[in-house]
Amino acid sequence: MVQIRMMEGNEAAAYGAMLSRVQVVPAYPITPQTELISFIAQFITEGKMKAEYIKVEGEHTAMAAAIGASAAGARVFTASSSQGIVFMEEPLWMPPGMRLPINMCIVNRSIAPTGGLRPDHNDSLLQRDTGWIQLYCENSQEVMDTIIMGYKIAENKNIYLPVATCYDGYFVSATASRVEIPEQKDVDAFLPPYEHEWYSLIPGVNKERPARGSSAKNRYEVQQANERAKKVIEEVDEDFNETFGRSYDGMIEEYNCDNAEAVLMTMGSMTGTVRDVIDDLKKSGKKIGLLKLRCFRPFPTEELQKISKKYHIIGVVDRNTSTGSAGGGIVSLELARALYHLEDRPLIANFHVGLGGTDVTPRQIEYMAEKTLGILKTGKIPEPVDWVELKDLGPVM
Repeated sequence: MVQIRMMEGNEAAAYGAMLSRVQVVPAYPITPQTELISFIAQFITEGKMKAEYIKVEGEHTAMAAAIGASAAGARVFTASSSQGIVFMEEPLWMPPGMRLPINMCIVNRSIAPTGGLRPDHNDSLLQRDTGWIQLYCENSQEVMDTIIMGYKIAENKNIYLPVATCYDGYFVSATASRVEIPEQKDVDAFLPPYEHEWYSLIPGVNKERPARGSSAKNRYEVQQANERAKKVIEEVDEDFNETFGRSYDGMIEEYNCDNAEAVLMTMGSMTGTVRDVIDDLKKSGKKIGLLKLRCFRPFPTEELQKISKKYHIIGVVDRNTSTGSAGGGIVSLELARALYHLEDRPLIANFHVGLGGTDVTPRQIEYMAEKTLGILKTGKIPEPVDWVELKDLGPVM
């Protein structure tokens, strides 16, 4: 029987790992991920979860142990945040090249000293070139569901790539929201036991791994696996919807976009607040909708190219910075490249909010929506990036 509970994101992530029948969990605690690992340790101690929890001396060792366990044929889960992700970076490059379907939660937290203990997305986006699939979650339910779906995506024999399930520290990790906990038998039917064609402890399963060849060939294979993952992500979302009655529209969601001429694009927890503001603006006659970017890697280039034909301008809301870049946040730079070759492409406006974990307020969202619509009227973008939170916008209108 499906249970319904109020649950914080970290607990939902632990349930996602348990329901996925994870076998090995090497991890080192770091704020705001600590509670997630504590829940898993508790589940193992209570006998609810049959897994080996490996206590390590740091994040570098956590990923090294995850690599070894996955190569030995185990379903592996780990998690980290912020400075921990930075410390882990050296071995983070290995799972994609070795084609190991590890699932790791990145509980987003800004990186010191330019940040603090609260979230932005620079810790996960710092790893955007490693080859990991990156999926961003809005709330606790999506965290749990994405971990389960993540294993089905990662363990597809045409993919074999690690997945980073990313969600905002505190705003999701420590905030309770309604969660439906599926029955174990239904998850088992959806997610079969882990069997890797190249790495397995099961007699007769192992096949000879293809020769790796040159570094360029290996990187090309990882790139092609990322491209194939786009279709698999969509298919797994459809299968999940058929089984559990919940869909996240695969890689990107269009929300309240009927008759919209402009859209705001967001990732992560701020999306819930943006939904409410967009609803109010649409009721007042504003022609603006929302694009929720759920999958950052692989970047949904083809889907965004199709979607962009519907709108005249996209206001990208970046909860990150790319210091010294050509101009703009990381998501806006990716979007610009994706749409560059289109003859009839929309304008792209870019906004910085929520850096270092500051709140993204309804007033800020309203401001960004109004400015995006204003740019549409003039056809001119006044600056490469609007640092919204540095402005005194006054009270909510």
